[in-house]
Amino acid sequence: MKVSLLILKALYKVYSSSSVLFWVLLLLFILVNVLDGHSTYLVIRPHHYHRERNPLARWVFRKLGIPRGIFIFKMLLLGLLIPAMSFYGGNELLTINVVLTVSNVLFVFVVRHNYRVYAKIRRFR
Repeated sequence: MKVSLLILKALYKVYSSSSVLFWVLLLLFILVNVLDGHSTYLVIRPHHYHRERNPLARWVFRKLGIPRGIFIFKMLLLGLLIPAMSFYGGNELLTINVVLTVSNVLFVFVVRHNYRVYAKIRRFR
């Protein structure tokens, strides 16, 4: 129990005071978004939009095509989120570091799933 408490206190200290951690997490966020764009491209090309689970992204991809739709969607998303996270990170490191950590973990699972779907698609071609 004491070890768990010490670990939680150490994590709290790092997450609430480390701007270096914020920048590392932000770079990882950008990286997993690039991988998400790539894996999405592999799964929905040439015109398999029904494989995209995000209805807003699916609509954008249908309207703008692939890969332009993926690129524009990701640039808009990152263009809005990165400045907001940078501003917020300057004011509340704990919250933004936790949000980035959770987002990165979720995106890793999404990217992993996309590459697995792509592997299945390739086997059936």
